Amino acid sequence: MKNSFYRIFSLLLVCFAVTGGASAQSADFVFRPGRLAVGTVYHYVKTNIDGTQPENISLYIAGRDRIESLKFHEKGERAGLVKAEMDWASFLPKKLESWQVMSQTEQRLFATLTYHPAERAVEVSIPAMRPKAEMASIGRVPFHLYNFDLASLNVSFPHLADPKGTFTVGIADPTFKNDGPMFAYRGELRVAYEKDEVRNGVKCRRYSAAGAGIGGKGTIWVNKKLGHIEDMEFDVANNPDWQTFKLKLRRTEKMSGEGWQRFIASQF
Repeated sequence: MKNSFYRIFSLLLVCFAVTGGASAQSADFVFRPGRLAVGTVYHYVKTNIDGTQPENISLYIAGRDRIESLKFHEKGERAGLVKAEMDWASFLPKKLESWQVMSQTEQRLFATLTYHPAERAVEVSIPAMRPKAEMASIGRVPFHLYNFDLASLNVSFPHLADPKGTFTVGIADPTFKNDGPMFAYRGELRVAYEKDEVRNGVKCRRYSAAGAGIGGKGTIWVNKKLGHIEDMEFDVANNPDWQTFKLKLRRTEKMSGEGWQRFIASQF
């Protein structure tokens, strides 16, 4: 992975720990425990829309409320690992820990983010970047992180109250700037059902997605039967090391917790 300032900020989003009580139930989502594919790994490849600059992203449904995401290049020098708990009342990531994985045996906690629902704000702490934590107000919940590849939105899609409707979420991200706030609420993302069509050889629901939260527009294809994202493309990158953003599912597999740990170790 690149040792640039922007790569450090990319790790930022693979680094957040979010805590706090649940907020009000979102009317757009209804939690359905039977829609949780516990023990499933979704293996994605992230690229520009033209397929350049590939990076692997494997999303593991570790438990009822827990997801983990590994960003890596095969046999690379380090990877990013997110361990997250979902809040199914407010449909946002309640707790995340993000780690730099340096080898088969070495992992380092890089940063934390704490969501305070009463204040509707996040507290961001990144000791390697700045000595003091910072607060950032959140304009709309549920909110998701674009630089985190919309992973928490991905696992929320199976719980849409109306899969053929329209809904709006907030987007928050690092600022990718040396000066000023490290993290900020960016705005809203409006997601609207367009039509059913085949993508990646499977039947999907296609959604348009646009708004200030992304700063552009895109398309999301969601598996019609199972509810996970099969593919998505945006004309704005979610990290300055890319020009645009595409996340395509390559395959899925079942995996135990021990198998997941072996999978992580096998990348080094």
